[in-house]
Amino acid sequence: MLDKVVALLNKEIKEENEPKETAVLIRVLCLIDVIFLTVNAILCFAKYGPIAGIKVSLIACLMVLTFVASYMMKMSPLIYLYYFMITINVVVLTVLFGLSYMFQAQMFVVFEVFFYRGAGDKNERVASVFMSALVALGLFLYVGSHGGVYPEAKFMQSASTCFCTLYVISKSAAIAYFFRLKFSASEEKILKYSKKLERLATTDPLTKLQNRRGMINHIEELVSGSQTAGNMLTVAIGDIDFFKHINDTYGHDAGDYVLETIAKIMNEFMESKGMVARWGGEEFLFSFENINGDYAFEEMSKLLHLIERYEFSFNGTPIKVTMTFGLEEYDDNLGVDKVISKADEKLYMGKEQGRNRVIY
Repeated sequence: MLDKVVALLNKEIKEENEPKETAVLIRVLCLIDVIFLTVNAILCFAKYGPIAGIKVSLIACLMVLTFVASYMMKMSPLIYLYYFMITINVVVLTVLFGLSYMFQAQMFVVFEVFFYRGAGDKNERVASVFMSALVALGLFLYVGSHGGVYPEAKFMQSASTCFCTLYVISKSAAIAYFFRLKFSASEEKILKYSKKLERLATTDPLTKLQNRRGMINHIEELVSGSQTAGNMLTVAIGDIDFFKHINDTYGHDAGDYVLETIAKIMNEFMESKGMVARWGGEEFLFSFENINGDYAFEEMSKLLHLIERYEFSFNGTPIKVTMTFGLEEYDDNLGVDKVISKADEKLYMGKEQGRNRVIY
């Protein structure tokens, strides 16, 4: 039963471009109004007779019509309709029963719907506050000097005042709850989008590895402060041999295939050893973490032979791929940039010595 009620409340609205959250809020408020007015109608039938009960019942019917209208009307007129119906509700009940029942307090709740809605003009919000204050003031002046239509019974007044207070609190709580849902959802979307932008800013779109920026941030975190005091770090740069020849011979799609495949091989190989990033073009940067230069050299030699033996094939055409690597152990006295530069120098030494080798 509860699931059906929730489904009914969350049903889409007529206006496709408009978020439905405001309509759902109005539906919830209408239900609170109908429940409150129905209870009041029963009390009025019992205490003041059928005429008073019928008057309150008619107001309850107006709120039911507003609830139904939320599925058929566009958002802006729906908000004005609800505001108008609540104004009728407040004016009639206050005139009938007087100020002490606190019906007029609703005027200071209902205008919040204008503020809840993301769309809408600023003038609407200002006007809603002004009109709410004007209606409440008018009721204070008129009913304060004339009194209610029905005489006040002490017990009835006390019980109804408590009930009306609960009514106002319920509507305020409903609006506050929907505010929280709305802005929590917005904040969550912003955080997700921010994380997505951060990933895009530090991830290479082709290989899905960290890019130059992401790797620099990673290495700087590793070597900063006491977090890694006493820990070892070895940096290596690898370059695909004759990559231009692969592009010129087999096409750029084949080159992309080689980059993606080799990135996958290296990423799997570096698991539990550190990180690999696309440094630029056909170059890749490695961080061997808690690994000294000698051990990193052995590991990099294994990777070199793994790539050399791998059967690269693009559209059925085999492609021979090898890499050359330069290796440098991190030194605090040199700093990150200098260590990477020295690894790069060794890479070019390997190129000059015939490629497909690791230089340390």
